[in-house]
Amino acid sequence: MKPLKLILLLSAILLNVLMTGCFNETTVYHRYYNVSANGWDKSDTLSFAIADSIAGHLYALEIGIRHTEMYPYRNIWMVLLHHTDSIAADTFQLELASPQGEWKGTGNASKLYQYTQTAGNISLTPADTLLQLIHIMKDSCLNGITDAGIRLSLTGGINTQKDK
Repeated sequence: MKPLKLILLLSAILLNVLMTGCFNETTVYHRYYNVSANGWDKSDTLSFAIADSIAGHLYALEIGIRHTEMYPYRNIWMVLLHHTDSIAADTFQLELASPQGEWKGTGNASKLYQYTQTAGNISLTPADTLLQLIHIMKDSCLNGITDAGIRLSLTGGINTQKDK
């Protein structure tokens, strides 16, 4: 093999090893669902099926919203339901805009914005294979919301409830 080709091959292998070693993906679940083009109705529950293999652990929870400029409020209140022995609920407020009306998060030229917020840790029991997200705003139907989603990431913590 010619020396230049050998150097390029070894450089590519070294780069690959370095990139693989630096990659530390902690996300175990990440999913968004579209809501109706007619708006997100209170009765439209977004259901997230959680695999048995990831249930039963402690995760960092992130809630995400994608919206247009047609969304009429600065914030959105939501409930995340998880079904353990009984139904447990966590309530979250996402502040989508500043008091001056400037949208937070990232946007693009088509006036579509995405905002994500860390919502703390969530402890999933082995029975928690379904998470459900609903909005609890005063309006029955929210216009301007296009998608909503969740992300579960490893925390490095231990679920002390798992073995009880």
